[in-house]
Amino acid sequence: MREATRRRGRRLHPLLVAAIVIAATAAVTYYAFNQGLPFVHRFTLYALVNNSVNVHDGSPVRIAGVDAGSVSGVSATGAASKVKFTVNHDALPIHKDATIRIRDRLFLEGSYYLELDPGTPSAPAIADGGEIPLSQTSSPVQFYSVLSTFDVAARTSLTNLLNSLSQGFASPAGRSLASSGAAGWKSAIPQMVPLFRDTALFTRGFRGTQPHDVHTLLSSFANVMDTLAGSSAQLADLVSGLNATAAALSSSDGALAQSVSELDQTVQAAPGALTAIDRSLPSVVDLATALDPSLKVSPPILERLIATVNQLVAVLAPGQRAELLSSLKATFAELPAIEAQLASTFPIGKQITDCLQSNVLPLLQRSVPDGSLSSGRPAWQDFVHFLPGVAGASGNFDANGPYTRFVAGAGSNTLTGGPLGGQQLVGSAPPGGTSLQGSRPAWIGDLTSEEFRPDVPCRTQKVPSLASSTTLPDLHPASSPPPPLLSRDQIAKLMNGGRTQRKAGAR
Repeated sequence: MREATRRRGRRLHPLLVAAIVIAATAAVTYYAFNQGLPFVHRFTLYALVNNSVNVHDGSPVRIAGVDAGSVSGVSATGAASKVKFTVNHDALPIHKDATIRIRDRLFLEGSYYLELDPGTPSAPAIADGGEIPLSQTSSPVQFYSVLSTFDVAARTSLTNLLNSLSQGFASPAGRSLASSGAAGWKSAIPQMVPLFRDTALFTRGFRGTQPHDVHTLLSSFANVMDTLAGSSAQLADLVSGLNATAAALSSSDGALAQSVSELDQTVQAAPGALTAIDRSLPSVVDLATALDPSLKVSPPILERLIATVNQLVAVLAPGQRAELLSSLKATFAELPAIEAQLASTFPIGKQITDCLQSNVLPLLQRSVPDGSLSSGRPAWQDFVHFLPGVAGASGNFDANGPYTRFVAGAGSNTLTGGPLGGQQLVGSAPPGGTSLQGSRPAWIGDLTSEEFRPDVPCRTQKVPSLASSTTLPDLHPASSPPPPLLSRDQIAKLMNGGRTQRKAGAR
């Protein structure tokens, strides 16, 4: 009895058994569909491809031939396909420059797999859930794609190409194999060695000097190919034109051979010419550098020139042309008479300019000698300084108004100033004063009639001297200023007939 009770106590509860069975069934089902254990996070990435071909869930992801993950889904995204795949944690990190290639599996394996290149270590790592862009993925070329390229037109062109090659390498009718294209190609092989060497240097230059130069070149070439692919009709016309050109060249192979021979001579002479061009490039650079500032300032000049040309075009317009031609006709009709008058005027003008240059200008540049009273300035400056004094002169010699007084008798010590208004102008020195000794600067004397020679050219005549033949002594030493000859009161007496007259209120 006790044994039966103990066995009933060790029996599992039916609900617990049912829960274990349900959990085991769910785990087996999840593993069958997801190839993994539940509640385990796996590193997931996405890749955009042009054609996912036969990639499906469970297709392996390999790095260097070793399985590193698997494909977990494929979906369409526009014209491309998005492949979802997971990567094992021991294959991390995956960098942003990683690439994906869809490769054929072995024959016995079948289907396809993803070949993952994790990228360069210097690139940043891609995060979980990241995406590899379309430019970093590639799909396999399938056989039907190759066959679809060779359509009827392509097969016809290929046939024509092979026939042209056969005709080019064969010998002409009735000639030996030594005159065939194959023999010419064989004789040209020794010359291929320097050609291939230069080609290798040329292709090495295509590698560029910076890290992404080749990528830029290939991208540009791809753009050119896309443009050609989008213009198939024009490309066909180009190929047809090349075919016609090749046929024309083959029909005149003698002239072509001569041209190739001359081209060979040109190529032999090219290095020297290219070397000379290379030597002249620094000078060209210097010239361009020197022209650069002028080119920067040339636009406004050209704009003004364009405006001037537009004005000239407006003047020469059909509506204005008749008036312009009439004016020019009158000008040209009167021009001969004007030239005849100028021809008689220029000799006279030359005599005047010669006289001014040889006699008048040197005389005006001299200074008048006056001993210690000499100004030291040229005569023309003294004359210019004299003019404001003449313009400011006034008849108000005393305080009685603008009147000029005349003295009937002034004594023996007088100075005659010449006639003024019909009367003789006479000045007098004060009584008991120093007698008059002459004028300053000294008078050089009157010119005689013999010294006026209008019959002789002015430039041949002697320039007169500004100094007197008899130099007067200095009236006052240079150490002390000269005293006035007449005081203000004495001058007033002389001007008023010996009487001092004052206006009312004058001092």
